[in-house]
Amino acid sequence: MIYRVEALLIMAVFYGIYFAKMLVQKRKGIVTNQIAKSKIHDRGYYIEVVMKIATLMVPAVEVISIIVGKSRLPFMGKIIGLYFGLAGDMVFLLSVITMKDSWRAGVAKDEKRNLVTDGIYRYSRNPAFLGFDLVYVGILLMYFNVPLLVASLFAMVMLHLQILQEEEYLESTFQSEYTEYKKMASRYVGCGILTPTKCSLYAYFVLCIWSVLYFFTCLAYGGGPRLSWVWLWILIAVFSGARVYMLKNRIEGAEKIKFSPVVKWIYRIVFSVCLIFFLFTEARVVKAMTATPRENLDYIIVLGAGLRGKNPTNPLRARIDRAGKYMQNNPETVLIASGGQGKDEEISEAQCIRDYLIDHYDVDESRIILEEKSRDTEENLKYCLDIIGDDSASVGIVTNGFHELRSMTIAEHTGYKNASPVPAMTLMPVGIHYVVREFFGMVELYLKY
Repeated sequence: MIYRVEALLIMAVFYGIYFAKMLVQKRKGIVTNQIAKSKIHDRGYYIEVVMKIATLMVPAVEVISIIVGKSRLPFMGKIIGLYFGLAGDMVFLLSVITMKDSWRAGVAKDEKRNLVTDGIYRYSRNPAFLGFDLVYVGILLMYFNVPLLVASLFAMVMLHLQILQEEEYLESTFQSEYTEYKKMASRYVGCGILTPTKCSLYAYFVLCIWSVLYFFTCLAYGGGPRLSWVWLWILIAVFSGARVYMLKNRIEGAEKIKFSPVVKWIYRIVFSVCLIFFLFTEARVVKAMTATPRENLDYIIVLGAGLRGKNPTNPLRARIDRAGKYMQNNPETVLIASGGQGKDEEISEAQCIRDYLIDHYDVDESRIILEEKSRDTEENLKYCLDIIGDDSASVGIVTNGFHELRSMTIAEHTGYKNASPVPAMTLMPVGIHYVVREFFGMVELYLKY
């Protein structure tokens, strides 16, 4: 329900801005809606007619899709769609504010207006159209279905054709002034012709916006500010924002601080090495989290992951569910439930795992061994190996997918000779945070071992 409300709110804000602007201009005697108002029925007129039909059709299909409430995309589609929708509202708002009383819907050939090139129009020649597209994509990602896809693409194509005819009119009206403006700002987003420096600026800008939005997403889904390493996203946003500022000044020839070529090359080399190392480690994390478990293992170990009173947290529940399904499909396997009792926990994590498996998966209690002393992953695996008593036994480690690589690395150094991953679900959207955070956990292990 909350996503239906958010999607409808995105639409309400967008169209609220649209009609509020029209109302304000109407009170000033300005006719904002110039779509298909020309008396000459040329190609441009029919483009505007079809565009008007398309842009009226899309919100109707969007509302129906939201009410139905189903999507063919994974859950992250809703989160990313929400980001696009919010960005679309903001871009559209900035565009109508910057245009002031020059804003029109459609080509107003009979009106003389100034060419607006400041504010958001420094970075997009058509930010209002960009706002439409971002909102369309956002709702599409949140409630993906074929009719909505067709309607959205059709509307976006018609908006693009409208852009082309508006640009043709502006070039004929403002001539060299508009030609120079085209060199400064891109059609949709960007500062003119692409260069390596501009590409870097765009990448850092997107990373900055993503990091801020994802930080609040983690707060909402990960238990608030207590989520470990959540402030990493603010640090990334600050770093990215600083790089955007520096690169922007470089492009404009107004650098505040000029570094020597040697310092620049040292930065590039260090940054490149760190980035390659990060991507290499993350590739290993993803490989472990997508591994296919071996069948008929002698043992599987379920690593504890915190309780709320007597109930498992969401990460622990995902691990127990994975273990329960494995135990049902492999009746000869023995399970070791591992995890002690924390200060705020009413029972041990091991006992919670056992009780959940018995109650929800009908696992025979005789197939479950408790390990109730451990306080972290290293102790989990050490004490479980003591219980098994055979370092060559085939053992599966059940933990959330993002945690598998670190667990397997610890298992190898603890003495397991025949361990393999049994990855449980990595819960989204916070799973992205966990996957990134694992890089630092692996760095700690690299230094330790």
